[in-house]
Amino acid sequence: MTRTVLIAGSSRGIGAAAARHEAARGSRVILHGRSDSVALKEFSGELDAPAYHCDGQDAAAVQQLVDTALADVGAIDALICTLGSVSATDALAGSTEDWIAEYRSNVLGPVNFIRAVAPSMLANGGGRIVTVSSIRGRDNLASPEVTAYSAAKAALENVTVSFAKALAPSITVNSVAPGFVLTDMSETWSDEVRKEVATNLLGRAAQPQEIAALLCFLVSDGASFITGQTVLADGGLDAR
Repeated sequence: MTRTVLIAGSSRGIGAAAARHEAARGSRVILHGRSDSVALKEFSGELDAPAYHCDGQDAAAVQQLVDTALADVGAIDALICTLGSVSATDALAGSTEDWIAEYRSNVLGPVNFIRAVAPSMLANGGGRIVTVSSIRGRDNLASPEVTAYSAAKAALENVTVSFAKALAPSITVNSVAPGFVLTDMSETWSDEVRKEVATNLLGRAAQPQEIAALLCFLVSDGASFITGQTVLADGGLDAR
């Protein structure tokens, strides 16, 4: 039976890599982007997959998107949620608005999608959910240059456990915490960040598809006994 996987934030980067991975293994993919962009439309055509758009921070819009997708495809078996953003927020200088913006993007966005898909998954007998955290969510790798982002990712990992408990045993809920990944964001890395990348045990940054493969594993049958976990995929940065 063909599985249907909704990938929130799939117009580029890790989300797009996850969509390609799922499509290649025969899943029916549902794409999502924040806006009805040219990139999303082209990607929809490339994968022959339906694409919807909304701001993940708008709970009502997310619910409407999920309801529309369910009406179109019948069921959603898995959610891969790659939503999130990062901006420089100095520990001592960041504004309240900066902190709220990071929380809304990195925590409320995923929460909105999980809350929207969970009822139908429960009604259908179960499902799988995975979100994307970051190494910055770990205490020893938190960064004073992106303090609000670090705190938001730590909160997302806590939220993951809460949803795993709330939705057990029918739905597994996990997170992946990537290290440095060669997405569009890598073009903005400072020299200091590039030096830090080279210090992990593998001496390099990850390709998006390497993180995508782990996300897709966590929504597969092979991960049926894993829930409430954050899996670190950092090339050994934390093990230095």
